Amino acid sequence: MGHMQDRIKDLITAERVAIFFGLLSTCLIVALVIVAVHRDNLLLQLDEAKRMLDVLEEYIQSHLLSTISERNS
Repeated sequence: MGHMQDRIKDLITAERVAIFFGLLSTCLIVALVIVAVHRDNLLLQLDEAKRMLDVLEEYIQSHLLSTISERNS
């Protein structure tokens, strides 16, 4: 058991721990950027969908008003 602990201590060095945390932080930063860009794209799509719904709503209301005025004539 003591031999196994000595081997583990030899494998875990300050340099390897620093490399591990450097890679980990790089991966987390890349993931954060991906999430931020994806969120921005979703917000742009949401704004576009809202704009299209407003146009559709205006069209439906104008169509309903013209239909009602034609029936009353």
